Amino acid sequence: MRYIGQTLLLLGVFILCTTSCNEDFLAVNPDNLVGFEEFLDSPESAQELLNSAYAALTYDDFLGGNAWIVSELMADNIDGVRLTNGDYRAHYTRTTDIFLSTTRNLMHNAGKVHARVNYLFDNMDRVPNLGDEDKARMTAEGKFLRGVSHFELVRFFGQPYGYTSDNSHPGITIHTSFDQSSKPRNTVGEVYAQVIADLTDAANSLPTENNGYATSWAAKGMLAKVYFQMNDFENAYAMANDIIENSGFMLDPDIFTRFSQNGTTEAVFQLISIDDNDNAGNKLANDYRVSQTGVATLYMSSDAFDAATNNPNDLRTQWFEELETGSVIFHKFVTDNQSWMQVPIVHLTELKLIRAESAAELEVNVEQAINDLNDLRSRAGVPLVASSVPALAVIEFTRADRRVELIGEGNRLHELKRQAVNGNPSLQIRGADWDCPGMVCQLPDNELQGNPDMELNPQGGCN
Repeated sequence: MRYIGQTLLLLGVFILCTTSCNEDFLAVNPDNLVGFEEFLDSPESAQELLNSAYAALTYDDFLGGNAWIVSELMADNIDGVRLTNGDYRAHYTRTTDIFLSTTRNLMHNAGKVHARVNYLFDNMDRVPNLGDEDKARMTAEGKFLRGVSHFELVRFFGQPYGYTSDNSHPGITIHTSFDQSSKPRNTVGEVYAQVIADLTDAANSLPTENNGYATSWAAKGMLAKVYFQMNDFENAYAMANDIIENSGFMLDPDIFTRFSQNGTTEAVFQLISIDDNDNAGNKLANDYRVSQTGVATLYMSSDAFDAATNNPNDLRTQWFEELETGSVIFHKFVTDNQSWMQVPIVHLTELKLIRAESAAELEVNVEQAINDLNDLRSRAGVPLVASSVPALAVIEFTRADRRVELIGEGNRLHELKRQAVNGNPSLQIRGADWDCPGMVCQLPDNELQGNPDMELNPQGGCN
């Protein structure tokens, strides 16, 4: 259901804190390392290692910040004129290179998730007194985490699913074991197959409640997102529908508590913080917040502002504030001047949007799709969709509502690419073709160090 951010790390976990996707942190003098017998010497230490993989999700450079911010920068939600951060500007102008710290740290910290999981998997049978029930649970949770990290990475470093008819275009390297061997990039199709396999195993094996860790509902929620990204509407609908109808999670009636210190009733899986010392959401809150000097790192674009404020009665307009200077600041992640909050990765708002658009695409249960949209619209205080509208109109309404409801949540770039491969090949993103070279992040130097023969993404930006 959610991840509790407090984790007690092993003495030896410092080994795992310098990993990139190729797990090159093992290339150090073993005399300086804690031996395996001391490192994984009990079921408790195995759990702590798994906890450290959960913790890596929350890092500022992964799902606690940059994985969402980079998507917003490369799409159309951020005001580029007021950008002063050089790395952010490279993403905004779609001119990333191998030396960019944002992509280096994004891949580096996402790699920590599956590296720690794979190390546990490779050594689980050697952990003294680790029972079969705990092994099965840890394996299922680890596969959930590994599926999440690979899914997030392949969307940034490869063209989207559907870019080629057989998805044979380059993706990322799949890591399902803990080793240092140089491996080529897998195809996007292969990466998605691995992600689906991991998440499906997790969904089939995890319990519906799990003391704050990943559950079968969390895995199904991620599968709904993965299938929707693939435009596999039948499976996306099935997964989202199962959660909405059967999980017991409730749509939060308060639109302002999805990102808050008290959390939300609709979080199927979320990153949990308890104070300012936790990582989850620090970067999201701080980069959008106006500092004591009177400036913010990120301002919203006029396009995003117009899309979200075209109805004065829409409560979601309160996420925005237009200053006298013309700049627009964003309050969605700012909580009582604090830097921490709960960060839902899978939540009912997105799942209702997935179910609604999938139903309309399939032209089944269109009335249900309209009800899903109206649940969100009623909460926001905007006019409802008429029950008589056709499926094609429901799709358009859903996409418009997705733009507003999920703004800032790292969805926009991936959503536009999904729409492009789903029948809109001429789509442009802020004046550039959706599939131009710069719309894919360049592989970072730390990945190339471990894999010197790695095929780079094309250079050239989006001119």
